[in-house]
Amino acid sequence: MAESLYQRATKLARAYRDENVTRILALLEEAADLDHVQALFELGNWRHHGIGDQRDDEAAARLWTRAAELGHAEAGLNLAIAYERGIGVPRDASRAYELYVRCAEAGSIDGHYEAGRCLYYGIGTPEDRDAAEERFATARRFSHAEAVCDAAEADGPRRMPRPSFAGPFRPAP
Repeated sequence: MAESLYQRATKLARAYRDENVTRILALLEEAADLDHVQALFELGNWRHHGIGDQRDDEAAARLWTRAAELGHAEAGLNLAIAYERGIGVPRDASRAYELYVRCAEAGSIDGHYEAGRCLYYGIGTPEDRDAAEERFATARRFSHAEAVCDAAEADGPRRMPRPSFAGPFRPAP
């Protein structure tokens, strides 16, 4: 049932039109209520961006939390960014670092890079440049663009996580 609802939302979103937003949101909400992990993630993105509704970062964080609990690595990454920046949740660098590490352990290359960035600057964890370099090396092995560029330019990583959360359920420009 949840997958069917999600697929219907996906079909409508592929041919995005403003008049379909209310229906897409309703389908995503129904699928999310049934713990469809991708629907939880996407609905969190919609809430964060305020698509079809008012922006609600607290709701986005709750949705990403549930999706992350169900194993969605990208939702965990969004939640970590939210904690680091204080978006919809209290700013908590230690919690952000823990979530980045959890994402990395689940196989997220972005998780490795972000955990490395935290280690490099001592964000939410003690500064440890050697451990940071291990994280960056892992990210480079999987062609993480920023990790590759940082190494090529002999440059340090950026100080803040990516500013935006994204997903396939975005309105076309």
